[in-house]
Amino acid sequence: MANRPDTRELLRAASVEHRPDRARMLARVQHGMAAHPADEPPRPARRPRLRVAGAVLALGCVLGLALLTAGWLRDDGRGADPAGAGEPALASSGEVDPGSNPYWSQSNVTVETSQALTSLTVELRVVADEGMRPTGGWRTLPGNDFTLSAANEGGDLVFRWELRTGAEVPPGRHVFAGQYDHDGGPRDPELDRYRVTGEGPAGPVTARGGFN
Repeated sequence: MANRPDTRELLRAASVEHRPDRARMLARVQHGMAAHPADEPPRPARRPRLRVAGAVLALGCVLGLALLTAGWLRDDGRGADPAGAGEPALASSGEVDPGSNPYWSQSNVTVETSQALTSLTVELRVVADEGMRPTGGWRTLPGNDFTLSAANEGGDLVFRWELRTGAEVPPGRHVFAGQYDHDGGPRDPELDRYRVTGEGPAGPVTARGGFN
């Protein structure tokens, strides 16, 4: 065992005698560069892109459904703004006049417009109980600017005000009232309703609602 060469001396001698084959190493590097050109950008993974696209599509569906639901549920007596900005061009409300009594009532339709209207129709429908009959109607706008009719239609007592050709409704708050006799006792206006249609400089306007 004494005459066996020392391991460290063998390693030292091998390192001195080693000569790296530089030509072969250079050939390997050039081969690798040719297989993967440096100016070719790496291809992105497709799965993350598909996941992002799917998330965007799902979000769009949720938002669209929410907008449709809001449109279906909206019926607050306000008309849409035809210009697409600001407050609605037409707003409205309905109430039974506080001066009504057990034998006679008055239903008021209040219309608020932010623009002049060249056409306007206000239709008040009161559920016609037995013994009900119209006793008149009025409005805060000039009487000569409107025609008024009152008749029984399909189980309802219908008051209808229509703006005459050439007349104009100015911006502001206007009231239309229908009056009628009915059987004695308190009357429930829950099923009574009204509808307003008109035309302004930006196009058609509408509103509708019930009574409290």
